[in-house]
Amino acid sequence: MYIYRALYGSIEYEWARDCHRGEAKRFVFLGNVDAAGVKDNPFNPPIVGRYIRLHPTYYNIRTMLRMELIGCDLNSCSMPLGMESKVISNQQITASSYSDNIFTTWTPSQARLNLQGRTNAWRPKANGQKEWLQVNFGKTMRVTGIITQGAKAVFTNMYVKEFAVSSSLDGIHWTPVVQGGDEKIFHGNQDHVSPVVNAFDPPLFGQYMRIHPRRWQNHIALRMEFLGCDTQQKGL
Repeated sequence: MYIYRALYGSIEYEWARDCHRGEAKRFVFLGNVDAAGVKDNPFNPPIVGRYIRLHPTYYNIRTMLRMELIGCDLNSCSMPLGMESKVISNQQITASSYSDNIFTTWTPSQARLNLQGRTNAWRPKANGQKEWLQVNFGKTMRVTGIITQGAKAVFTNMYVKEFAVSSSLDGIHWTPVVQGGDEKIFHGNQDHVSPVVNAFDPPLFGQYMRIHPRRWQNHIALRMEFLGCDTQQKGL
């Protein structure tokens, strides 16, 4: 399909003309020039609607199309909250303990998703189910998920296989995530490098989040990112 135009709307059969740079007018997009290549066309400004309709206007032999639309839910709340980007400072990340010896130090502030280096994760002083890693967001956030990742020390792969989560508004009183009246166990990593995503449904609301390792491979080692948004985000 060489050329097409796009229409959109919030109610089916009530279609708006496509807009380009804020002007309500018909806009024609250039499409593919072969059968296998991929052609991207951004909407600028973005369009808001429930339905999208493409109208081929010029094509080669027959009209054929494979496509994907790129966008987001207007009420989406799954942005990284700052572990990997370091928007969350080192001082905002604490733990029950951490491993520290003359050779290596695995501090809480190293528990950042995709952190690289010889020591690149949090490890507690000793493996145990009473250990925890805590993040202070600085204000109450709506937390919708977590990404976890393990680490490697020399020839030893280390990762958390299962963990529990608790939240707090004040850092003193904690509420565990439960399922059927019992502590909910989240399934974590199966290797030391691949990130694993777990969603919180319903979302958690709190300024503080704690991760409690329950099962691990070789040693507890954790890199992570929280997903969510500010509780003041419009539409929440």
